[in-house]
Amino acid sequence: MPPLVYRALEALPTRPRALTIGNFDGVHRGHQYLFDCLRRRAVERGVSSLVVTFDPLPAEVLRPGQAPPRLCTTDQRLALIGASLIDEVLVLRFDEQFASQAPETFIERLVGAVTPVELVVGDDFRFGRGRSGTVDTLRELGVHYGFEVTVVPRVDLDTEPISSTRIRQLVQEGSVESAAELLGRPYALAGEVVEGQHRGQLLGYPTANLRLIDRLAVPADGIYVVQVSVDGSPDLLPGMAYIGTRPVFHDQERAIEVHLLDLTLELYGHRLTILFVRRLRDDMWFPSIDALIEQMKADEHATREILANLGKDWPPPLAWAVLEVAEGVVSADG
Repeated sequence: MPPLVYRALEALPTRPRALTIGNFDGVHRGHQYLFDCLRRRAVERGVSSLVVTFDPLPAEVLRPGQAPPRLCTTDQRLALIGASLIDEVLVLRFDEQFASQAPETFIERLVGAVTPVELVVGDDFRFGRGRSGTVDTLRELGVHYGFEVTVVPRVDLDTEPISSTRIRQLVQEGSVESAAELLGRPYALAGEVVEGQHRGQLLGYPTANLRLIDRLAVPADGIYVVQVSVDGSPDLLPGMAYIGTRPVFHDQERAIEVHLLDLTLELYGHRLTILFVRRLRDDMWFPSIDALIEQMKADEHATREILANLGKDWPPPLAWAVLEVAEGVVSADG
């Protein structure tokens, strides 16, 4: 059962809740652990579990020219939260007026709408104007308003904390396998297929050119083994993805192209979701078109071998939540 999604405090029905608050970009394994703790606390207390998140993300408002790219679209974020068996999600619009609220004002408004019995937050939780509110601030407000505060430690992997920042860096380096380990699922890009220059078809490798949806982090230039969903279909198609500026053709603009193995489809106007399996190599310059074609044949052979050895447990269950965004979220307020 997907979560109910509300987009204003006033839309929430009055009832006690256990909740958490955060951006949750990427909904990585640290976030998933926090949601699991929240869900268990809500069950123990006999109340609904609620995740409060924001759109746009705060950095996109406060530092529009320097905001980092996202790890997932808003719809994917909501679907992934729902996959953690959370009952409700409140998406608050973040703008400069919202950002100017003192921590005490934000919690006062939240308490009036949510009736919290418990807040479950990470040990680095900050909130309110200039991130001035801390976990200690929250505890003091909890005494005043009658809710408990449970602090969940950050989840580490290889002695380093799992964080959206760390995952974003791995993605932008092209380390999609390491990023997938921290996410608990393959990294995904979503976008609409637009018309390109048809060079792939002339080379024997027709490609679909992708125009990204939202502000998604793009992996480093190179060739990737991928699986592709068309319009959210659970039938994953094997393929190769190219990211780069096509140095052989002296192009300037960065492109994202997908070649489907053994399959030709009319994809213009359709939405593709690309699940990144592994990076094969860097983007390269070739002395001739023939040399490029020979390398593409080698890339195809390597891609087939890798996909043939993925195993029956790939992709992990959370990958399906990313694909099901069209029907995976129920809006409670229209």
